[in-house]
Amino acid sequence: MFSNQWCNIKALPGANRLIKHLSGHRVPMALASNSPRENIETKISYHQALFAYCISYAGWKESFSVIIGGDEVRLGKPSPEIFLEVAKRLNVDPSSCLVIEDSLPGVTAGRAAGMEVVAVPSIPKQPHLYTLADEVINSLLDLRPEKWGLPPFQDWIKDTLPLEPWHIGGPVVKGFGRGSKVLGIPTANLSTEGYGSLLSEHPSGVYFGWAGLSKRGVFKMVMSIGWNPYFNNTEKTIEPWLLHNFDEDFYGEELRLIIVGYIRPEANFSSLQSLIEKIHHDRKVAEEALDLPLFSKYKDDPYLKSST
Repeated sequence: MFSNQWCNIKALPGANRLIKHLSGHRVPMALASNSPRENIETKISYHQALFAYCISYAGWKESFSVIIGGDEVRLGKPSPEIFLEVAKRLNVDPSSCLVIEDSLPGVTAGRAAGMEVVAVPSIPKQPHLYTLADEVINSLLDLRPEKWGLPPFQDWIKDTLPLEPWHIGGPVVKGFGRGSKVLGIPTANLSTEGYGSLLSEHPSGVYFGWAGLSKRGVFKMVMSIGWNPYFNNTEKTIEPWLLHNFDEDFYGEELRLIIVGYIRPEANFSSLQSLIEKIHHDRKVAEEALDLPLFSKYKDDPYLKSST
């Protein structure tokens, strides 16, 4: 049953983008996993057609110069053996390698191999466990290759990262009561019920796009998804801020969102004032970006104007 589900496993946000970027710049890549080699190749075989050279398309398997499974070494992670074998097959010094890992054993193995390590924690709200890593990032969307001597991404536009648009909607619900009262920033919260898989697919952070209210029109929107570390939420929330001054509350009205871009990862702040300042900066970034044709075209999407 487990094996039959491999075709449904989605890539982590930013994975396709990163592989395409590094492959396009001819950066050698390797895949080292404790899973058996056969399982690895079966799983990644469903991730195809990432980019084209002339008229031929390549997928994940073709993108990696080396693929090593846990059944090909004596000791798997946290032993460094699998990463040292990667360096040997790539014919490079371990110190010139960058490991990107989501697991604690993987981080331990990378450091023991003498490599630099970026951790993308698979355990929510637990970045403090990954202290051995050289850097801990929220998602692959936040990786800055130039920090590690690699070619930088060129797809950021006015401090935003364009995304394949995705949709979410539902009636406006009452939140924690802190948006207007504590922050002076009224959010039009959505219930997370029924959106478990969507929340797991999209990393915590600040996004932007367009919001449609069934009885009021379409408005610019900036939105946070996550645990809001400053307030230490116990559950992941969806908190859109419609960039318009409304004269009244509209709880219960149908709200539809099209998310078109990403601004930054979720972060904690030393003071309430610094949090408020950052939120207003996010607003400015979103407002300016949504005036660009790349993003403004979604304002007329029929999804936003549907009442059901």
